[in-house]
Amino acid sequence: MSVVKRLIILGIIFGIFVYAWNDVDVINLRVVGQPSMTGPIQKNLEQPFFESLEEKTGLPIKVDYRTVDTLGFKDNYQLAMLKSGMFDMVSLRFLQNGQEEPSIIGIDLPGLNPDFQTARKVAEAYGPVVDEYLQQRFGTKLLGLWTFGPQVIFCNKPIHRLSDLKGLKVRVGSSTYDALIKLQGGIPVVIPFDEVTEALSSNMTDCAITSQTSAYSAKWPAYLTHVYPIATQMGINGLAIRLDTWNRFSESQKQRLQSAVNAYINQVWIYSEQLNTQSSDCLEGKSACKLGVKYNLTKIDVTEDDKLFMQKFALDQSFPDWASHCDKFDPNCSKRWKAAVEPILKQANQHP
Repeated sequence: MSVVKRLIILGIIFGIFVYAWNDVDVINLRVVGQPSMTGPIQKNLEQPFFESLEEKTGLPIKVDYRTVDTLGFKDNYQLAMLKSGMFDMVSLRFLQNGQEEPSIIGIDLPGLNPDFQTARKVAEAYGPVVDEYLQQRFGTKLLGLWTFGPQVIFCNKPIHRLSDLKGLKVRVGSSTYDALIKLQGGIPVVIPFDEVTEALSSNMTDCAITSQTSAYSAKWPAYLTHVYPIATQMGINGLAIRLDTWNRFSESQKQRLQSAVNAYINQVWIYSEQLNTQSSDCLEGKSACKLGVKYNLTKIDVTEDDKLFMQKFALDQSFPDWASHCDKFDPNCSKRWKAAVEPILKQANQHP
């Protein structure tokens, strides 16, 4: 066999080897997203972000993105999904997964975050603590935190203040809300997000709490009459990745992935605030509505007494109740929260 033929054969073998090696080296990212009915953030930002992640980062990845509802799972199993290795990344719903990892509830205690600015400061300060807990207990890294916006109260009966919830059944996302609703004389009912429309249409619940954007997208207003836009929480969620998957990337690849996530997270914070205003316009049927269908909900101005109540409730009840639970998992849990969050509250003239 001539030297030329041998070189050609060796070249072909080498090419096959390189192709096979690169194919093996591809990192498959099985991603679980937010429920599809949560609206524009999932549809317009989250899904496009993941579907273009390979192109944007140039990383050797293959992304398989699916919303949690199309997978047939409830959204309170996301941490279990990661820990088991079923999936590599999740758009983590904090409120729904707080029973598994209580530290994540500390970012958005009922009454803690009255606006976008405070919520982002708290998220950035306390996020690293949550990341440590997720790594230790679930082998999961927290890549970033974002918000759906203020979680407000919708009802199919007149409501002019929090105390008007007395005797009403109020849909909540988790038992974290129990104390707040019960203190007003209401009846908290935990209902998964994808089942709320049916619950409202069949009068299984009188009121429901979520962001204005999510309520609009899920068509809740068809069964509602009033919205009381007090920020009970800020709907903070996160992006998380299995450590085993994360550690398959080189240091430079990790930086590229984290940089892409950071840009996406910043975009969501801005978009969420814009959507909150736009959704409010459509819920009230204003001419400024640009999202499509207009409803005619009655928007009630939040009373100063209720604003003060929420601030006091956050520190006098939300925090102690949560701290006693979280400290059972780690005796230093509430201390770490105070170290991170108290300076922010003091800047806002709130004193724990």
